[in-house]
Amino acid sequence: MADRPEILLFVIDAGGGHRAAANALTAAAERTGRPWSFRTLNLQSLLDHLDFTKHLTGHPMEEAYNAFLRRRWTSGFGLLLKILHGLIALLHRPLTASLARSLSAYHPVAFVSVLPNFNGVIRDAVRAACPGVPFLVVLTDLADFPPRFWIEPGIDRVIVGTEHAAGQARAIGLPPERISLTSGMVLHPRFYPPPGVEIRAAFRAERGIPPDAFVLLLLFGGKGSPEMHPLTAALLREPPPWHVVAICGDNPRLYERLETLEAEAGGRLHRVGFTDRVADHLAACDLLVTKPGPGSLSEAFHLGVPVVVVRDRHTNTDFVAERELGVVVRHWRQIAPAAAALAGDPERMARMRANVAALPPNRAIWEVLDIIEKERRRP
Repeated sequence: MADRPEILLFVIDAGGGHRAAANALTAAAERTGRPWSFRTLNLQSLLDHLDFTKHLTGHPMEEAYNAFLRRRWTSGFGLLLKILHGLIALLHRPLTASLARSLSAYHPVAFVSVLPNFNGVIRDAVRAACPGVPFLVVLTDLADFPPRFWIEPGIDRVIVGTEHAAGQARAIGLPPERISLTSGMVLHPRFYPPPGVEIRAAFRAERGIPPDAFVLLLLFGGKGSPEMHPLTAALLREPPPWHVVAICGDNPRLYERLETLEAEAGGRLHRVGFTDRVADHLAACDLLVTKPGPGSLSEAFHLGVPVVVVRDRHTNTDFVAERELGVVVRHWRQIAPAAAALAGDPERMARMRANVAALPPNRAIWEVLDIIEKERRRP
């Protein structure tokens, strides 16, 4: 039997959201038996010899970005992005030529990017190496972050999860017929169907959590975050006798640091390392405390869970505040009292749950696959 056609999927491991989206699309394509398969390409590997960050600091761009995230050095990201985009513009021609040489070894039926910043380079490399093959960009953010963080003129299709991002694509000059609006952000197929009340009860019993306890879930990305330790301590000092579940992710040091707090919490703190059972954890909790990333927010809303988040510079927390889907604070030190106030206000909690439940059902993962299928068949 002939090999299935391939769709090349561009990722970068700067942050976890891009890889997570790629993994979700790959798993969904396999689950639904698509007549093609994804081949994932790491852009860092393809352009490593031209990595200006590596030349200047000795560390690859992915590694430098992730170090900034781990240390929460995000206040200067706006300036850093301007510098990054200036360097990409300066090196556009060699970056494009190098990537085109790499892509000429493949014969895909489509190209899909789930990464930002380099989509202008990818667009031109695809045109040079594989003329006529469509190039699609799937945003894993609720909106673009100018200047042209995600969306570039001339791409064949942009797939967005919010009307705000669709408006940004139109403003850049993309024709409306090249903009596809889905019902939300891409979620992994393991979130479908959503876990029911039986999973909530079973998971609480598995963790030794009383059925009627108020449960807070802490989730700060796949690598955890330094403030999770003092934040957990602050949450345990608050008057509500709630249970706190802290997902440390791939962060053994954080997991070990929480051991003492767990021992002193009288069974109210539950440490978790890396897990692929985020859907079950969300189903078992009443409130999510998280960073304002679109992935975690979308997962929570898909499962009907309000959130407490720190305001960000993008539009993610504006969405939360405007629709009253949770509480937005200015600093992580304000999270504990804000969560306690919310837990002590059943009417407000009920209103937020109702607002979350009223959001349109999120079937974006399946919609994106259908859009890719139509695009790759387009004459």
